[in-house]
Amino acid sequence: MAFNVLQALTAWNVSRQAAKRVWSQWDYLVLDIETSGLDSKQDHIVSFGWVCIHNGVIDLDSARHIVLDSAEIGDNVGIHMITDADVRQQGKKQESVLRYLRQLLRERVLVMHHAPLELSFLKQAWQNETLPAFSASWLDTLAIERTKANRSQQPIQDGGFRLGACRERYGLPEYQGHDALTDALATAELLLAQIAYQGRDCRLQDLKQLGGGRVRFATR
Repeated sequence: MAFNVLQALTAWNVSRQAAKRVWSQWDYLVLDIETSGLDSKQDHIVSFGWVCIHNGVIDLDSARHIVLDSAEIGDNVGIHMITDADVRQQGKKQESVLRYLRQLLRERVLVMHHAPLELSFLKQAWQNETLPAFSASWLDTLAIERTKANRSQQPIQDGGFRLGACRERYGLPEYQGHDALTDALATAELLLAQIAYQGRDCRLQDLKQLGGGRVRFATR
């Protein structure tokens, strides 16, 4: 019993100290997933795109765009900017990509735009591949923007929380094409703009209160 109490106190103290760290003392992995539809139970992941943020700066050397060998493109070439030839020549197994992603997220915070959708597909893929359970902290740039608008009582029109519309409010340029890597880079830039608005001394805890949490991926 005493050992369990000591473990709990140690974990609490580590969490308390971590909460004091400013945002730039954490590493982030900004992820975008292209899918065949919006229903994680019926549709599938087509590709992953991600880029890391280290010491408060986007690390372009970390940028990856990975197409799955199970992707079914068909008439959606114009949507995903991926062809059937890309799938045949470059496609990777979903299980291998998820294991790689798990390794990268061990010491990084996961960042997405519209986390509920991205997380639903990740959770489903995790179950399908029966991978070991895993937990990660996450931030949602869409949720951060929505909280910011609510606090300032700023009305946002329909579609105003889409990635491009959010970027426009910070004076960020529009990107041509919307593959997974491009959107991951766009989301990373948006996060940095949001942080600059909050103040560069803000903490990860502050960002999570605006729009974030912790997620567990498991087979059940």
